Amino acid sequence: MSPSPEPWTPIPQDVSLLPVLRHLVLAQSQVARMGNRFVETHGLTMPQFDVVATLGDTPGLTCKELSEQSLTTKGSLLPLLDRLEAKAWVRRSKGEKDSRQTIVSLTDAGQALYQAVFPAFVDVMNQKLALLTPEERDELVRLLKKLDEVFR
Repeated sequence: MSPSPEPWTPIPQDVSLLPVLRHLVLAQSQVARMGNRFVETHGLTMPQFDVVATLGDTPGLTCKELSEQSLTTKGSLLPLLDRLEAKAWVRRSKGEKDSRQTIVSLTDAGQALYQAVFPAFVDVMNQKLALLTPEERDELVRLLKKLDEVFR
């Protein structure tokens, strides 16, 4: 005969955690949804827009720099660059000082796309964020940085 199972005891939970997580996820989801809808109207995916926005107004970046400065992981960068290159928005070239490096830069068409889409994207996001006071935005940035450090 097997021993009877222990009676189930609920795990104490800090229920104040649940609203924080819920609102954090909801806010991120809304920002992503709005951003995705906007960039899709310009024929871009959000990862493509991220790369174009990161490269905009630069002479080009190494793949390592691009990965570090964008939200794109190293593993997804190369296929993403392949798609952007196929659309003639980016070019890859060898580094002048170190030929082992690959420099990624916008083509003229990519720079024109950046100049058309990025300021409009900033305007759309600023319209929403303008509902926060400058102090609230500063506090939000401070808290999000702290949260990033906690989860890193």
